[in-house]
Amino acid sequence: MMTGNLERELMWSALAWPATEHLVLRADDDGVRADGVIVALDGRPTRLAYAIEAGPDWTVRRLTLASYGEPGLVLDHRADGRWFDGDGAERADLAGCVDVDIALTPFTNTLPIRRLGLAAGESADLRIVYVQVDKGLTADAVDQRYERLGPDVYRYSSGDFSADLTVDDDGLVTDYPGLWRRLA
Repeated sequence: MMTGNLERELMWSALAWPATEHLVLRADDDGVRADGVIVALDGRPTRLAYAIEAGPDWTVRRLTLASYGEPGLVLDHRADGRWFDGDGAERADLAGCVDVDIALTPFTNTLPIRRLGLAAGESADLRIVYVQVDKGLTADAVDQRYERLGPDVYRYSSGDFSADLTVDDDGLVTDYPGLWRRLA
């Protein structure tokens, strides 16, 4: 995968419901900044804006989410591994999590893909902060697994769900079967 400076502007289209996502991604020696907006009709109209700040190794430092008509969500991941909400209260239930997974975006799969740097045939079991959008931006710790099947394919699994994700040279999803396809 590409190293060094990265600047991309991307769009995905959902395949199972009406939705699009626009993402501006920048990465350099100081870290990673992702700014995304998702507009969807997933049971109800949803407009979700998110910002993810990560270190140069793609370890999440801060997650900020805003959904129209809902209270926002802010999570800070400190260097000592602890998570805190926007009011500064520790989220001990998120202990052991490094990455975040926002339910409505294929982008957050890139975080562990880039951070882990798995070789073909390697896999990793992870504890991840999973953010549900349809339940008022709730964050819970969940177990997930990533396995690199080939140069551009990763098997993602969580519970009973699994999908073989096709990615580009930067680890960004191009095809999330049945759910998302990249447009640009």
